[in-house]
Amino acid sequence: MKKLIELLVRIQETLGMVLLSIFFLAILAQITARYLAIPLLWTEEVANYAFIWAVFMGASVMVHYKAHFAFTFFSDRFRGRKGAAYDVFISAVLLCFTVPMTLYGSTVVTEFWDYNWITLTWVKMGYTWLCLPITGGAMTLYLAGHIVEDIRTLASREAAS
Repeated sequence: MKKLIELLVRIQETLGMVLLSIFFLAILAQITARYLAIPLLWTEEVANYAFIWAVFMGASVMVHYKAHFAFTFFSDRFRGRKGAAYDVFISAVLLCFTVPMTLYGSTVVTEFWDYNWITLTWVKMGYTWLCLPITGGAMTLYLAGHIVEDIRTLASREAAS
């Protein structure tokens, strides 16, 4: 299971970098086209949606590495069992967001699947919204793994208080 999660993280990292590159190239094309007075209307949509996907991919990877939102005032002071208990609490709070994100994201994808982009009418909006259930599901998987690890730490006798 760990190897599968690591593979998923690597895919998300790579995809995030590719999407940021697409974002950069679309912005560069847009600037160049404006300078040359060539109308490239699609670059704005491509840049926006590539950036949205990149941000969600990055957020998911950050959850895996536990580099997400946390009160460092507390996390820096807790070690051993207290630290593990704090991490379980933070993961549980995050699950309150990632589980609905996955479920409602799936509903949004279904609802808006047949809508099209304005400038690239052959691209469905459902592809844009897919970032919600995909990254929400990945975050939920990562958080579940963190909770299991932290519960093992809590249950171990070697963990210092």
